[in-house]
Amino acid sequence: MPSPGDNIFVCISQYMKPLSEVDAHLPAHMEWLQEQDRAGRTIATGRQVSGTGGVNLMAARDRNEMLEILGTDPFQVHGCSSYWIFEFELNPDPAKGRLMDYFFSDAFSAGAP
Repeated sequence: MPSPGDNIFVCISQYMKPLSEVDAHLPAHMEWLQEQDRAGRTIATGRQVSGTGGVNLMAARDRNEMLEILGTDPFQVHGCSSYWIFEFELNPDPAKGRLMDYFFSDAFSAGAP
């Protein structure tokens, strides 16, 4: 679960290498995503429908921390992708939206379905 004051980041990756090379690092990337989830940083992740990259919604204190986190992604470590990073602050309560209300809830942090 994110800490109070964390901002939300939309991290859009663009593949820099052929998909066959990207996919060779997919198991390590998926493990990296699970690590981020266990650390409470992940909101939602997925591959773009076009197959040209991915999208990660994540939480971090600031842009520098987000850059450090993304720098450990195996896709980035192996030069398979680069990121566009968009940071935003959440609207104040109660206007966060249902997804964010759940993300910041006790049920989410407890791992409830």
